[in-house]
This record gives sequence, C-alpha cells and structure tokens, in this order.
Amino acid sequence: MARMVSDEIEGPSAGFGLNKPREHAGYLESGGAHLYAVLHEVAEPVARVLLAGPFAAERHFSYVPWVRWARFLAARGIETLRFDYRGVGESTGVFEEMAFGDWMEDLELVAGWLKRRSPEAPLILHGLELGALLASKAFAGGLGDALLLWSLPANANEVMRRSLSRRIAVDQFFKSAEERKPLSAYLRQLDAGEPVEVEGYLWSGKLWRESLRFEVPRASPNQAETAWDDGRPLRQVILDRSAAPLVKGSSLGYIVSLNPDLNGLFSENFEWMARTVAAGYGGQQ
Repeated sequence: MARMVSDEIEGPSAGFGLNKPREHAGYLESGGAHLYAVLHEVAEPVARVLLAGPFAAERHFSYVPWVRWARFLAARGIETLRFDYRGVGESTGVFEEMAFGDWMEDLELVAGWLKRRSPEAPLILHGLELGALLASKAFAGGLGDALLLWSLPANANEVMRRSLSRRIAVDQFFKSAEERKPLSAYLRQLDAGEPVEVEGYLWSGKLWRESLRFEVPRASPNQAETAWDDGRPLRQVILDRSAAPLVKGSSLGYIVSLNPDLNGLFSENFEWMARTVAAGYGGQQ
C-alpha cells in the first residue's frame, strides 16, 4: 500500500479569507516507485481533487498556474493533490523506460491514496492535455465521482506530435541548415526504434508507437457539461491561447507571461465543482 513521506510547508492564505491550507510535499511509495506529490490539505474538505498534469516538458511550462489552481481550490474547501509521473519532474524513474500504462498506474495509485483519506468525500479527477487522457481512461474504469477535462486530445500521439513540431520549429531558428531535419526524418528515427531528444526528454520509439494506440476510451460528448454513461458528472473545456502557459501560446511554445491572470478560468471551473458537490455526487452513501 502506498504511503506518503512528506515535509510540511505552510500554504499561502491567498487573500481569500476562507481557508489557510497546509501543503505537504513528499513522495508516495509503492513497490520501488517514488512519485513526488504535494497535498494541499483542507481540514474538513467538501471534496477532493486529483490534478493529472500534462506531458513531459509541458509540466515545467504549466507549473506556476497549476500550483495556483491547486491553492485556489484548497482555499475554497476542496483538498487537492498534484503529482509528477515517473520519469518526469521530481519523481524517480527513467523517462525513456516509461510507457503510458506506467503513468496510468501512477494516477491510479495517487487517486487511491487520496480517496482513502476520507471515503465519504467525493473524488474529482481533473486532467490537463495528456493528464486529461489518462484521467478519462481511469474514469471509464470506474475511478472517481466526477471528471474535469482541460484540452483533451484524441490520443497521446497528438500530444507528442505537437511537442515534436515545436522542437523542429525551434531548430529552424537556432540551427544551421546542415543541422536542421524535417519532421519526416524524426518520424523515421522513432519508427526505427531510435530515441529522439525533445525539450530535454529522451523519447523512445516504443513510446511513440504506443502513443498511436493510446486514445480516449469513447467518443467525446459534444456538450461542455454532460455525464458519463453511468450518470457521473463530466465537464470538458478547450483551453485557448489566453490560458497560456497551461497551453502553449504560439507555435514555438513561447509565452508572454508565466503567471497570467487566470482567475476567470479558475472561478468558472470551481463553480462547476461546487454545483457537482451540492448535487450530492460521490462519496460513500
């Protein structure tokens, strides 16, 4: 069973006047895996949210608003847990040895740990880009009481292809003509099983091939707010460039600010969570 070894840090009051949550940063241990996680603790939470972050280097770009979002929720009575997948950020593991199934296991591990803190409180899964894909697959398997998706891709290859396209665009600016390679050259390299470095992470050919088959578990509903087949609440949001750096601000991935005003986005999605909790979804009946 996973347990968390942590150091406690005092969370910011954030000026909301509702809660002053504590933050516990540490590792969730299971079998040899060490997943870095931060719990934004609430004394008597009305719900709990698991934040499933984006792919590889996207974690670094989105880090500041992702932390602000966790603190925003905790200040309003929703306990929140954010974490790094194996091989990413501050978690252990070798990225090039990972597969999407490994990151699914990570999500399920931390979700189970969070749910056991108080089974009576509903558990909301919330994913961003690749995290949205992972969360939707876990939700399809019965995990969680509600699901919030930000910029859900059709499959994991869509996410990887965007990252690779940004790497090529940067090469066009900063490398000589002799060093530049077209997209097709990188694809041949991956198809041949040779690794490719993208934004500081070494991609394996195996991961690239798996990404083509790792897709949403069913057709996405057209409505922004709907329900899963079994009635559990579901909300989908497509983020545009105004949400940078949660999403990239240009084809090169450069953004104007790492800390933009996202309070409108945060408030709108928090209100959906509050309505979901008020409707009585989730938890032990």
